[in-house]
Order: sequence, then structure tokens, then C-alpha cells
Amino acid sequence: MARESSGGAGRGIATLGVSILRTGSSRILGVALVITSAILLLVSFVTGFLPFELASLISFVLGITLLAVELEPRVRLNIAAEGMLGYLQSLDWAFRTMKVTGKATYSPKGNEVWMVMTKEGENSSAEVPPVGAALLNEISDELGDMHDKGLQFFNTWIPKVLVDNLSVTDDVKVSTEGTRLRVSMSRPFVRPLCVNPFVNSNVCCRMGCPLAGAVAQALAVTTGKDVLFESCSYDPSTQRAETVLNLSKSE
Repeated sequence: MARESSGGAGRGIATLGVSILRTGSSRILGVALVITSAILLLVSFVTGFLPFELASLISFVLGITLLAVELEPRVRLNIAAEGMLGYLQSLDWAFRTMKVTGKATYSPKGNEVWMVMTKEGENSSAEVPPVGAALLNEISDELGDMHDKGLQFFNTWIPKVLVDNLSVTDDVKVSTEGTRLRVSMSRPFVRPLCVNPFVNSNVCCRMGCPLAGAVAQALAVTTGKDVLFESCSYDPSTQRAETVLNLSKSE
């Protein structure tokens, strides 16, 4: 009976460890273990008790390991964000060549969403694949068919997938003012783009980065309505980005 109890406790600890890693709390626990290591080292120095020194060493190693687990995907995401810059520059050049102007509208057409831009001086528009199409595919892989699931579905599940499943931002808050939606994201993985002067001047003001674009596309898919991109801003002091979108009736 004691052996079964011990085994159950061991499985419980293992499950807790996996859960911590999956929920993204490894950074917090890692910092706590490093701090604990410093405290134990101080206690061992004062008391001269060897077990405290050993516990300090174990705590330090575990803490650094957990921090590394948290850090590696962050580094990879930063590299991925910076790698998008060339694509956005090419897209901006293409828009200038096509003489498109104004804000982008993410328009659902059948099973797809297109980014629609008005052509300067012409009574026509250009339809191009959206900037966040790849990320939207990742969201769809997690949620399945999102078509016409409604605004409540968007408000509930898109933030959850971006934070818990894809880990591209620390948290997402959505607020609605009539047909306007404000989507606020903490520490989004596209931060290297958010502080880039070219992106600020040519992308954030007209169509959004791949993350903002994916959010706009998800909104178009779930509501079945055209989504006008209004703006996207980033505050370096709080590391928070806010995307403003406007719903309009699809033709």
C-alpha cells in the first residue's frame, strides 16, 4: 500500500512538472528556483551545513534548465519575426508599383479571405493573399472549421489559441465598441517588427503585420463580414500592441 502511495505521489509530481512546462510557467518557476538557490547558498555559508549547499546547487541547475526551456522558443520566434521583414518590404514595393492606396480590407470570399486594396485614381481594387495567411492556417489547425461561428467564438477562442496553443503572445484582450474591435496583445512575438521604422511607416498604418493580419482574417472568417484594418500601435514601455479593426457588412 505504501509503495502504491509513493508511486502515485511520484506520478503526481511528474504530471505537475509537465503541466508547468506546457502552461508556460517555466520562466516563473525557473526564476523562483534561482532565487531559492541563492538563499540556500547564503544559509549554507552561515550554518556550514553541507545539505543546504547541495540543495542550493540542485535548485540552481533546475532553475537554469527551466529558464532555458522557456527562452529557446522565444529566441526562435524573434528570429521568425525578423525574417518577415523582407517579405513585408517586397509587399510594400509591389503595392507601390500597383499604385494601391488606403487601408486594407480583409474580405471573406467562399472558403478564403483576401486582402483588398483600392487602386489610386481608379474605380477598382487589388486582391492579394493576406499577410497573416500562414498564421491563420496554424489557428485553423487548432480550432478546426471557424466559418461563421460568430463574434463570441472569436472573442473566446482566438485569444486562447494565440496564448495557450501557439504561444505567440502572453495574453490577448478584446474590447468591442459598436462595430469596432480593439485587440490588445502583451509581448507579441512580432516585437522586432513593431519597433522597426519601415514597418511603422508602411505596414502598421495600412494592413498590419502577419500577427495583426491573422487576427483580422480570423475575425473575417468567424463573422463572415469584411474587416477594415484601421490601425496598429505598440508601446515599448509596456510591450503591448493594440490592433483596431472595424466590421462591416459583406456584400
